[in-house]
Amino acid sequence: MALPTPSSAPSSAPEANSPVTSTQIWLNQNNLNGTKVVDVQLDCEHLSEGELILETDSFGFSANNITYAALGFKMGYWGFFPAEEGYGIVPVWGFATVKVSRHPDIQEGEKVFGYLPMASHWVIKAGKVAPHGFSDIHENRKSISPVYDQYLRCSADPGYDANREAWQLNFRPLYMTSFVLDDYVAELSKGESLLLSSASSKTALGTAQLLKDQKAQRGASYKVIGLTSPANVDMVKATGCYDDVISYSELDKLDKSDTFWLLDFAANGTLINNITQAIGDKLSKVSLIGATDWEAQEKPNPKLLDAEIFFAPSRVKLRQKEWGHDVFLKKYAKAWQGFASKVDNTFFEQSHKGTKDIVALYKETLSGNADTKALNVVSFK
Repeated sequence: MALPTPSSAPSSAPEANSPVTSTQIWLNQNNLNGTKVVDVQLDCEHLSEGELILETDSFGFSANNITYAALGFKMGYWGFFPAEEGYGIVPVWGFATVKVSRHPDIQEGEKVFGYLPMASHWVIKAGKVAPHGFSDIHENRKSISPVYDQYLRCSADPGYDANREAWQLNFRPLYMTSFVLDDYVAELSKGESLLLSSASSKTALGTAQLLKDQKAQRGASYKVIGLTSPANVDMVKATGCYDDVISYSELDKLDKSDTFWLLDFAANGTLINNITQAIGDKLSKVSLIGATDWEAQEKPNPKLLDAEIFFAPSRVKLRQKEWGHDVFLKKYAKAWQGFASKVDNTFFEQSHKGTKDIVALYKETLSGNADTKALNVVSFK
């Protein structure tokens, strides 16, 4: 098997018997405002065959990560990176360097992209090793989908651009959801107008761009309508991703002669009830995608709504199987480049270094006060 060379120079591995300190940020699973910074010693001497220590270089952070915490029990996100009882480590998407390797086909110093804990270092067990990447098959990792276990080798990734790492950190996992959600809607749409709540969120923007920009080639007649707070209307309109943008206080502007499919990224039951009151039985379908409004007093009840929960990893797995992994990545990379060029001037990079800054960013995002236009680049040092 021909394997790629590392995309960066090998880092200096720790001395054979010296432990590696993993600085980890734990969340109180029953009170998401509660955080604890913990140092854990990782034993390099007794790593098993196939195990690696990954050192986190940088990761992105947005409302998507709050969804992981808010749905930690319901969807199983707490199981990926276990902490002591009562606490959990929120998953993030980021770049890491292989600091220590006990796998013959994975070199120390190699750079990868994937699903990481909010921690400076972590032990994984590499399996399914291929030219494009490998998976974590560690028995401690309680995964809910193989998609979350994959680590892409940056040296072999068609979507990697060293000059746009901030975009990849913040958009790639979200745009992956956008990419497969667009594919799903295109397959099942019957011409309904598409309502996207939390229209300023990165996942909603990516979905809207794909749906709108591909209407002509699909011969589709649907409208793509963003729903957002009054403060975000102008920003969302400026992206050009939607056919129309309406604030939550103006739901009466929706055309009652249309039928609607709601793609809900907020998980706010009150909002869904308000939409239902505004358009009645014209709301023909509801799909629940995220939970950006984790503090919503009323959560949507899928059974009462006759709603479905869209689980992106299942769609990714389906298309990877049908198209092949390499074709899937190439299609995704092409779509991603189109989106990035469209919204290039909408967002700005913002750096956060050290545990104090990381905890502050987490709490700011949790409270809903983080700037949605920021591309957060987060690191432990």
